[in-house]
Amino acid sequence: MLHVLRALPDMFRVSVAETVAYRAEFVIWMLSATLPLIMLALWSSVASEGPVAGLTQDDVARYYAVTMVVRQFTSMWLVWSFGYEVRTGALSSRLLKPMNPLWRSAVEFLTAIPLRGAVLLPVLAAVVWWRPSLLAWPEPGALLLAVPALVLAWLLHFVVQVCFALLSFWIDRSEGLFMVYFAAFAFLSGYVAPLALFPAWSRPLLDALPFPAMHAVPTELMAGMRTPADALPELLVGTAWLLGLTGLALWLWRAGLRRYGAFGG
Repeated sequence: MLHVLRALPDMFRVSVAETVAYRAEFVIWMLSATLPLIMLALWSSVASEGPVAGLTQDDVARYYAVTMVVRQFTSMWLVWSFGYEVRTGALSSRLLKPMNPLWRSAVEFLTAIPLRGAVLLPVLAAVVWWRPSLLAWPEPGALLLAVPALVLAWLLHFVVQVCFALLSFWIDRSEGLFMVYFAAFAFLSGYVAPLALFPAWSRPLLDALPFPAMHAVPTELMAGMRTPADALPELLVGTAWLLGLTGLALWLWRAGLRRYGAFGG
C-alpha cells in the first residue's frame, strides 16, 4: 500500500496525459451516455400534465440533471480495457510490475472525473437555461451525505466491473455478460426512471439490491428528493454488497491469474 501511495502522483500525471492525448475518444465516450437527456425530455413531457408519483416537472428535470452528473462521475470502461489486455496478452507486461494493474485502472478513472466535469458543464448550463427552476439546493445534511454516497457508488461500480472484467480469464467476451447486468442496473437503480415510479410492493426487493446505492441514493440526495435518514439503510446495504463483491473480486483475481499463467499468459 505504501508503494501505491508513493506512485500515485506519477500515475495521476500519466493518466492525465493519456486522457488529454485521446481527448476525442474521451468526448465520444461521454456523449454516448446521453440517456439521461432523453429520459429528461420524456418524463418532463409526461409530468407536464400533472405530478407523476408525486414528481413535478421541476423534480423530474432536477433528477435527470443530477443523474447526468452521477453517471459521468461513476461510469468506467474496465470490462472492455481489461478484456482486451487478456485476449492480446498485453496484461503479461503489466503483471511484471510491482503494482497490481487494477490500481492503475482505478487511478485512470479517477483522473477522468475532473475532465468529464469540464465537458459536462456546458450541457448542465443548457439544461438550467431551459428550466431555471430546477436549481434548488438540498438540505445541508443531505448534501453532506451525498459525498460518501457518491464515493460508495463509485466503489461499487468499480468492484462490479472488476468482477466482470476478471471473467475474461475464463471466457472470451465478458462484455456480453456485463451488458446483461447493465440492463438490470439501468432499470433497477433509478437510472432510467426514478424509483418513486416503481410499485410499492417492489421496493423491499429493490432496497435489498446494490443498485439503489449505485445511483438512486446519491442522485436523490443531491436533488433534494431524499433525507439522510431515508438514505442510510440503503447505504448500509450498499456497503455490505461492496464488502461481499470485494471478496469475490479477490478470489477471481487469484484464480484467474493461476489460469492465465497455466496457459502461458
